[in-house]
Amino acid sequence: MAATRVILDVDVGTDDYMAMLVLLEADRLRQVKIEAVVCSMGNTTIDNVCVNVVRLLELVGRTDIPVYRGAATPLVPPTHEIGLYHGSDGFGGLRHDSTPDLTIIRKEPAAVGVANLVLDNPNQITLICVGPLTNLALSLRLYDSFADSIKELWIMGGNYTALGNVTATAEFNFYMDPEAAYIALDTVKKPIFILTWETCLRPKISSDWRRNVFGAKDNAAIQLLNEAEKQLSRKNPKVWVPCDAFLVAAFLYPDTMITKKSTHNATVELHGSQTRGQIVLDHLKTKRDNVTIIEEVDPELFKQLLMKL
Repeated sequence: MAATRVILDVDVGTDDYMAMLVLLEADRLRQVKIEAVVCSMGNTTIDNVCVNVVRLLELVGRTDIPVYRGAATPLVPPTHEIGLYHGSDGFGGLRHDSTPDLTIIRKEPAAVGVANLVLDNPNQITLICVGPLTNLALSLRLYDSFADSIKELWIMGGNYTALGNVTATAEFNFYMDPEAAYIALDTVKKPIFILTWETCLRPKISSDWRRNVFGAKDNAAIQLLNEAEKQLSRKNPKVWVPCDAFLVAAFLYPDTMITKKSTHNATVELHGSQTRGQIVLDHLKTKRDNVTIIEEVDPELFKQLLMKL
């Protein structure tokens, strides 16, 4: 079978880095073909994200993969400051001996580059978005036929029971750019799969396993990630929550990794003073279902997948 063609949109971010490692391994095994990696602001500035992405591609010898620089700011900036959970540079504030070669980043803006790839290959490329959805929204607004040319859309973000992590009711990726998330759910009519914040909290993978089992692997990319995560302050040091990697694993192995899912009509709240950025589900079932919510993933299968890296 031909490898599944994908574009990965990230805001690296230690969990984005982990997601990239999983997808890069799938590319090596020819399960997928990564057509591009798109950089988005989110966990840190767009400049830092570009550096983090290129550094990883250099480390694993995959600078042949096109990299695009995305939007530097959300469509509408957040109304209050959001903490830098992944450190000032998105990667634990580590000091490095060298600077990656950023000349490999393509000249076109991400929204243009991604749209051209998708429009030239209609219904063949899946988008995997693990950061704010600003770049996707810009492509959707710039190109009328883009939404119908996507094969599938996989998103890590949002929350379907109003459990937030940056406000009482909002998840980080959707809160960073609620308008972009709204545009994506309102415009894309192809299959949309969302792995939400609540889902990420269920696996309960211990930080001890992360550090002493997975973290002990003789792999330069994993060792670099170990150093980055050591620098970060964790609110719950007993549990490891690699949100974006959960989504990539679910995408690669949907029949076994996803153990519970449900379909809904979903939109995003834009105006509520307490609920901006929250996913709103049509529990009355008056509208057509437009998303599949991934509610649970198998933590043991996920750990087995990581140990093969």
